[in-house]
Amino acid sequence: MAEYNCELTLVHVLEDLPKPTRMKQTIAKANEDLDKLIPAQAKKSYRIATTVRVGRAYKEIIQLASEKDADLVIMAVRGRNALDLAVFGSTIYRVIQLGTCPVLAIHP
Repeated sequence: MAEYNCELTLVHVLEDLPKPTRMKQTIAKANEDLDKLIPAQAKKSYRIATTVRVGRAYKEIIQLASEKDADLVIMAVRGRNALDLAVFGSTIYRVIQLGTCPVLAIHP
């Protein structure tokens, strides 16, 4: 990544809104969880950002990709059932259909 001068952004979208009194705590916990995904050495060597958004996942992902002028969106396929998996899940499907940059769907 360093040789391409790029940035990796990890995003978590909260669709199920917490109670207003717990909003800050929920966002802080989500940020903490994202930060734990980044190995210490990677933090030193690469530009990695994290962000937590609230709203419809596909809309927030598309908006963030647009704001960051992203070259690629990478998403994990996590369908709830076989039908969801067959069509990449509704969030991935919408990002593919409505987004403006390529989407790489991976199976974790």
